[in-house]
Amino acid sequence: MIPVPAAPPLPEGLTVERLGASTIISIRWRNMTSWALLPLGLVAAAIPLGLFYKLREMPWNDPIQLVVLVFGIVGLVFSYIVIGRLINVTRLEVTPERIRISHGPVPWRRPAEVATDTIRSVEARPFQWRYEGNVATHHHVWAVREDGHETCLLERDTTKEQANRVRDEIQQVLEARAAGKRN
Repeated sequence: MIPVPAAPPLPEGLTVERLGASTIISIRWRNMTSWALLPLGLVAAAIPLGLFYKLREMPWNDPIQLVVLVFGIVGLVFSYIVIGRLINVTRLEVTPERIRISHGPVPWRRPAEVATDTIRSVEARPFQWRYEGNVATHHHVWAVREDGHETCLLERDTTKEQANRVRDEIQQVLEARAAGKRN
């Protein structure tokens, strides 16, 4: 009897659920940067809101009120982004018919879908960006369609191991679909 090889462990922040013919892949957004930005996000929202409360007797058209209001809005948006990075998950629901990409629980972009019969290949590619003389590398997962157009399936701060595993999981479903069509 030949033993069945054990699947390699999942990279940190990644979960995979198989439910019949569908596979659900979830990738947490949380990383060390998210935790480091949390105090800054709270301060960015709290200080302008506190000043706005303190200066509420001033007329609305006063320049100081307007500046505080603008900084308050910016602080709230920044806090929203930080909270999203801490608790959101990107979820790819891969079925033989489609790949559905959604983000939540904090509302983010609208869900997107890609029909699997239009996909020629799935690729994991590095994405580099420069900041202050440093280079950061993340890995994105792309669906290359039959017509040559490409759709980004996963674009968060993803490691090479996470991107490769997501690509492999999607590829398994696509191969099972192709095998089912031949039979």
